[in-house]
Amino acid sequence: MNNNFLKRVFSAVIGTSIIGTSFLPFGNSNKPNTNTLSVYAADSLSIADMPSEYHYAADWIWQNRVEKEGSVARWNTLFDQIAANGGKLNYVFRWQSYKTLTLEQRQKFAEMVDAGINEWCKWLVGYENWPYNHIEVNVVGWAVLDKNCLLDLQPDEVVWDNLISPYDAQYDTSNGYETIPDKLPSAPEELWTFNYFTDRNHQYNGQSFDEYLWCTQGWPNVGGCGGDWGQRLSDNAYLGIIDGTGFLHVYWHELGHGFGMTDFYGGEGASDGFPPGGFPGGKNSLMMAGSASEITDFDGWFLRYLWSKIKDDSGRFNFPEVPSEPETPVDNTASTGFSDTITSVGEGYISFAQNGTFLFSGDYCDGDEQKNLSHYETGDKITITFTYDKTNNTILHIESLILDENIHPEIVKGDVNLDGELSIADAVLLQKWFLNVPDALLPDWTIADMNENNSIYVIDFCLLKRLLTEQ
Repeated sequence: MNNNFLKRVFSAVIGTSIIGTSFLPFGNSNKPNTNTLSVYAADSLSIADMPSEYHYAADWIWQNRVEKEGSVARWNTLFDQIAANGGKLNYVFRWQSYKTLTLEQRQKFAEMVDAGINEWCKWLVGYENWPYNHIEVNVVGWAVLDKNCLLDLQPDEVVWDNLISPYDAQYDTSNGYETIPDKLPSAPEELWTFNYFTDRNHQYNGQSFDEYLWCTQGWPNVGGCGGDWGQRLSDNAYLGIIDGTGFLHVYWHELGHGFGMTDFYGGEGASDGFPPGGFPGGKNSLMMAGSASEITDFDGWFLRYLWSKIKDDSGRFNFPEVPSEPETPVDNTASTGFSDTITSVGEGYISFAQNGTFLFSGDYCDGDEQKNLSHYETGDKITITFTYDKTNNTILHIESLILDENIHPEIVKGDVNLDGELSIADAVLLQKWFLNVPDALLPDWTIADMNENNSIYVIDFCLLKRLLTEQ
């Protein structure tokens, strides 16, 4: 089409979020992930930026709960573990269950933990010298009752079947229809950094681990416990989370304890309760069970508050000092050129089948409308040469652009990865997008809008799975 460069896409991709569901109480942006700082924590925020109405509640919790209970006094919080590992966390998954796990399920467990840790830590990005943009989660191994529970075991998967027996489950709550196993799988004690939190000279390495993800057969499906040792839920609860039907916010709640966040079981102003006047911000707190299904704005600010309180403890954190100015100027620009097919284009971004996603603004094309990427659409194949900023993939200038082909394949309902067919891969991509897995991007979010109501909710995921079963 000779006039294709004059076409404008009027339907801009709009960022959507999941609202008010008990399954997946969080959303994702349809804008691409370009590894920039989190919008939840801009550069150089400090405790001085905390909303004024939050201060009283935060001070009350610190004085009446955190200090009295000593929840951050032990130098083994997730803050400490992340710092000791240089921005990483090492996990062992403790499978105290006789149910089988596929390789795909085990991989989803790892994705769930990575997403959960970073759902909390995104509040710290750019805040008072917190040095990490993303926390890397490594699965060191699996501690299991029976190795046969791990299907399609891979050569690089480490498995321990060391059993603590008998395991005393008399104080555990049962779900009433399954028996809690009388044995407890365990990784070697000498590898668990929990045993060395008082020794600041302890050398962390890739073989050691910091946290257990503890999955127990027979436990209630809603409820759990957590601390600086890990997070414990039932096996069914964790399986529900990774298949999109579970209560993810329960897991987030238990992760909060690892940072030193306290439970709020008592009444207003009580010794085990919440601040007089309640929680500011209008959404209660994820740490008050049953009152919120997301990390609220107050929760995020209180996490920052905790960091402000402990970050200067003598000898506790040894981050390198950040220079006020770089010693030498850094050129972050680069040039590239390729021929590729556009898989998605929206307001301020464009994605290619082979070369990923780039951002663009209104002043990059020097008035040459043929180089205006907003005139192009999904399915166009173009040859392009341009200069861009490597730090955020923003196009600065287009040297040349030629329309090679204008191909718009027939859209298959539910084909969210745009590979031309409806398959289980589409359901996997949509679930990863709901779970906020890094790089899980939807080329065209409207294809995932199964009920055509101009937004994406869990019901769309359910409709997609139903359509798969009807094939």
